[in-house]
Amino acid sequence: MSKEHIDTTESTISIDGTVIDGVTPGSLPFPKPSRDTKDVTTMKDTVRKKGLKILDPGSASFSGIAIPGDPGQIALKAASNDTKEHTFQIYVPEGGLTFEYQAYVSTDYPSEEDENTLYFNCDLECTGGFVDSTTFAGITSIEGVAVGIAHSPAAANTALPATANDVIFKEATGITTDTVEVTAAAASYIGISYDGGKNWTALTSGTAATISSTIWPAAGGLSKAIIKVMETDKATRFVDLFIARA
Repeated sequence: MSKEHIDTTESTISIDGTVIDGVTPGSLPFPKPSRDTKDVTTMKDTVRKKGLKILDPGSASFSGIAIPGDPGQIALKAASNDTKEHTFQIYVPEGGLTFEYQAYVSTDYPSEEDENTLYFNCDLECTGGFVDSTTFAGITSIEGVAVGIAHSPAAANTALPATANDVIFKEATGITTDTVEVTAAAASYIGISYDGGKNWTALTSGTAATISSTIWPAAGGLSKAIIKVMETDKATRFVDLFIARA
């Protein structure tokens, strides 16, 4: 089954590469940047004009069960006393997502919560931009087999570039049908949609399936389908498949 929900249960938080253990669920420290406005109105203006001030990278906080011997919590405590910038990373494995930013550990203090359990609490003051990187599901190739077909990118049928978001099957005028074969050996789900993502038809890696006649274009026409590939601990990859007839 296809699934759009990205679960955060197995996510981790690290400081300078050291994972912090004991963090409570729902406590991922995503900062909230903000940007104030300034008045740039001149005397000739009849409507107030506004400009943007410099972005404030914001702050974040998180908490967890105190584990005195945990290397991550030890590093967190040391950072709260050194007044230096540290790199924080939030890794969400199900989505293949890594979020990173630099911050000061402004406070790190204990508290007694949740039925006499000792907790640590941490406040962060961000000092730079928020960067995220994504590892997408792998696709080896997307291939059509009709006589005279040309692929774009040219290597899509043998080695689809990692940056390719569109694939074009350039079909000859007289061709009225073709198949699509998606090779993604590690995929947990492969699907194709002919109605803009409302409904999906499952595909099998390395197995050709006939393209629906509902989108087959007339001579000189162009139509589009969407291919979706999901892979465990990777972000879902979407590729637009265009069928173009001469």
